[in-house]
Amino acid sequence: MLSLTAFTTRTSFLTRFLSTSTSTSSKKSSILHPCIRSVLIRRPPPNFALGLTTPSFGKPINTDYGIALRQWLRYVNVFENRGIKTISLPPLDENCPDAVFVEDTSIFFKSQHESNSESVAVICENMAEERRPEVESMKEVVLGLEDESLGGKFDRVEYVNGEGEKLDGGDVLKCPVSNKVYVGLSSRSNALGVKKLQYLLPDHEVVGVPITKVLHLKSCVTALPDGRIIGYDPLVDDKEIFGSEYFSVPEEGGAHVVILDEKTLLIAASAPKTAELLSKEGYDLEIVDIDQFEKLEGCVTCLSVRRR
Repeated sequence: MLSLTAFTTRTSFLTRFLSTSTSTSSKKSSILHPCIRSVLIRRPPPNFALGLTTPSFGKPINTDYGIALRQWLRYVNVFENRGIKTISLPPLDENCPDAVFVEDTSIFFKSQHESNSESVAVICENMAEERRPEVESMKEVVLGLEDESLGGKFDRVEYVNGEGEKLDGGDVLKCPVSNKVYVGLSSRSNALGVKKLQYLLPDHEVVGVPITKVLHLKSCVTALPDGRIIGYDPLVDDKEIFGSEYFSVPEEGGAHVVILDEKTLLIAASAPKTAELLSKEGYDLEIVDIDQFEKLEGCVTCLSVRRR
């Protein structure tokens, strides 16, 4: 892990990259808008260590709130230092220890067809009972978005709230180079949730992915700008679902990346081998230490909801 004075590190690899035969220009171009316009975040509550986890993690979890808060602030700084607007959701009371993991409450989509630039927010209303106040808070902010510098008003705000439907944002992975959306079939999301999302997004192909070893799909796989799905093999139930686009990484933390732009990724400090591997693949990296959140099965994706 990095020291507290070096949670956020800019890793430049231009010289090494130019000396390799692989160039990002030879890879698929992204049709997911590469630039993040704004991110929604929520300050971690003092009792965040009481958040929901898979049973194998057990309780209590030994965390340090002071360290966690500094880590979260440095995570937020990565976006702000790039000129990305941050929207702070209101703090919630002690009954919502998971509130910092805002990604689970909603998913933002932007049409990938030039002829239709529709923006859609999907609110995951049928979350775990303990987390319903987080959903209401997110809904209020999403419905009130008007500022064009933050992305403006959504063209559609939809809800996953039908009987039996379950969907968490942490289970939803959008492919940057196609209309494919992977959804983890987990303890938090189910086949009815997948069916509802497909109904709400008719121009997308929504694919259910069975997962049994992690809390959410994005706990074991995320996507690179060129469309490859990166994953940590011991936690992936069936990598064949992702076909030839699957790319194995050597560390659990390395399976979690946030696309900042077409050549830059945000990744946790817990994955130095993966960071080196991705550098050789031609990517710039922003590295943050979030080990206090990783103790709760958190990762770099779940601490924000990003709007492109």
